[in-house]
Amino acid sequence: MRLVMYDSIDVSQFAGLAMDAAAGYVDGHWQTFPTLGRHVPSGTRLVSISVFGNPADCIDVESGDVNNSQGATWARNRLNGGHWKPIVYTSASNATAMFNALRAVGVQRNQIRFWSAHYTNRHICSPSVCGFPQADGTQWTDRAHGRNLDQSELESSFFQTTAQRRRVQEPAMQVTFGPNGAAGIAVPSPGVTHVRLACSQGTQLRVDWVGLAPTQTFDVGYGRRADVRIVSGASEFVLRNDGDVQNPVSLAWVWG
Repeated sequence: MRLVMYDSIDVSQFAGLAMDAAAGYVDGHWQTFPTLGRHVPSGTRLVSISVFGNPADCIDVESGDVNNSQGATWARNRLNGGHWKPIVYTSASNATAMFNALRAVGVQRNQIRFWSAHYTNRHICSPSVCGFPQADGTQWTDRAHGRNLDQSELESSFFQTTAQRRRVQEPAMQVTFGPNGAAGIAVPSPGVTHVRLACSQGTQLRVDWVGLAPTQTFDVGYGRRADVRIVSGASEFVLRNDGDVQNPVSLAWVWG
C-alpha cells in the first residue's frame, strides 16, 4: 500500500488530516520542522527538508534554493556521514540532469530516494506512467483538499530503514594499523554491498579503492559509524587511519 505525505509552509493546513508522513523545513523563510510534530497525528513520520544544504533528510533542488551540483554534493556528504538514502527533491523535468549531477560526484540512483514534483493526477513518476524517470515518491498537487497544502504519493518502502534492508556480518573483524597507518582489505564476495566502519575513538578514515575510484573520507567514533558503499567492480581497498589513534577499527561486511 502506498503512503501519503503532506507538506506546507503553513502548519495550520495539516489540521484534521490523517497521513503517513509530513515534511517541513529546517531553514529558509519558513522553518516549519521544529514544531511540525505538534500539528500532525501521533506516529506520523517526519521528514526534514533543507533549502540551503544544511543537514536534513531531504535537499530541495529548485530555482531559488540549491542547484543540481550543490544538491549532489549535499547527497554525497550525507552518505559519507552514514545517512541512509538521503532524499533529493526536484521537478520531474529536472530528474535526468539531477541524476547526472549525482553520478558526477559518485552517487548512484539506488543510493538516494528521489522525490519528484509533477503536478497532474495522483501518481508516482515512472516512464510507463508519465514519461519521466522513476521516482520513489511524487508531489502531485499543491492544492490538496482545497488547501495551501502539497500532497505526495510515496512507495510503501520509502521509509524502509537500513536495519530492515541489510544483513550484517557479526562479529566484525578488528583492523589494527601498522606504522604507516594503512591496511589492505580484500572484499570477500560480489554480494557484499557495503563495509561498515566504527571505532571507539574519534578518528578520520580514508578508503582508497585500488585502481577504481577517488579516495573517500569518513569520520567515525564516539557513536558515529560509516556504511561505505562498495564501488562496483572493487576487489580490494586500502583503509588509512588519518586520526592517529591507537584503538583498532571495527569492520563488518553488509549485504543488501
